Amino acid sequence: MIDLPNKKTKAERVNPKSMIIFSQPKMGKTTVVAGLDNCLIIDLEKGSHFVEALKFDVIRIANEAQKLPIVILKQLIETIKKENKERGEYVYKYLTIDTVTALEEIVLPLANKMYRDTPMGRNWVGEDVTTLPNGAGYRYTRLALSTVLNELEEICDTLIILGHVKDKLVEKDGKEMNERGLALTGRQSSILCSQVDAVGYLFREDENTVINFAASESLLSGARCEHLKGQEIIVATSDETGQIKVDWSQIFINKD
Repeated sequence: MIDLPNKKTKAERVNPKSMIIFSQPKMGKTTVVAGLDNCLIIDLEKGSHFVEALKFDVIRIANEAQKLPIVILKQLIETIKKENKERGEYVYKYLTIDTVTALEEIVLPLANKMYRDTPMGRNWVGEDVTTLPNGAGYRYTRLALSTVLNELEEICDTLIILGHVKDKLVEKDGKEMNERGLALTGRQSSILCSQVDAVGYLFREDENTVINFAASESLLSGARCEHLKGQEIIVATSDETGQIKVDWSQIFINKD
């Protein structure tokens, strides 16, 4: 028997468990997450070389070990998971994927394996499931990407997913308009954005770096967290010497 709920339960979280931040290139995504305490940047496209940060360069380590990047990434996940268990707490409060656009390519070998593990794909000898007829392979790239992101989310308090922006022309109510969203293949962008707790568009305005969580017809952003809904939040400010001060206190608020 299942006991039916008969009263409201309190909210379990205040801050997002998972969050997407996307922007045009060179807007400072990596710089602002580098300023977040106890945040490990998982660099998948050598984007953190010019910032001082807590980081793990997957591509460099994969090249040195002569292994696929997905193998190194999975090893990192297992190592963090083991360390979390031994400590009884998260090693890193925050993990950042830099970027999910690169991750989509890196998980391709995993997507291939997932397809080969099915009765339909057991005799398949291809190297890229996305070449399957009628777009059938994209189901497995979505599954592979989701699997890796879920594993990362489980081993930290908040997973931050960085991505590039993609502008596309869409029709709404009979009118053509430009829509700005996360750069991923096909339906992957809308599916992923619907699964996370917050989606923010990062941009610069004078000396400020701002994350916009306000949803609109032309911008795929928004948040489930009450303190982020409809907000534009300054996360970094640069002074006249070029020094940058990062402040995440309005996004990850004190829960006490």
